[in-house]
Amino acid sequence: MFTEIFSDLEQGKTQDNEMLARRFDVAMTKKLGVVKLPPSFWMQDPKINPRADHLLQVALLLGDVDRCGLAISALAVEVAEKRYDQPLDEIIRSSASALGDMVSLGEGKQILRLAETLIP
Repeated sequence: MFTEIFSDLEQGKTQDNEMLARRFDVAMTKKLGVVKLPPSFWMQDPKINPRADHLLQVALLLGDVDRCGLAISALAVEVAEKRYDQPLDEIIRSSASALGDMVSLGEGKQILRLAETLIP
């Protein structure tokens, strides 16, 4: 759902924060609908079940602590259900690091600092 946005970032294109926020909100609504279901019913289609690490990256890009909290909650549910091989803190750090590599140095440092404050 956000692959195109990340591709644009890698090419140095800037993103409209209002558009990103709207897309995040729609994607999070979908994600929350999916994680309410028993795990055996979770769809793998990213248009229906957006990747939680991508949601976190978009929230970090927006610099929105509340949206980061929502994304981390979805990640925590997936970690608890063994959808990821890494612990939650490592996923948060690696998502922030990957995003930091796509943006300017200054913005990347801000993202990493924000991510560190979110680690439980």
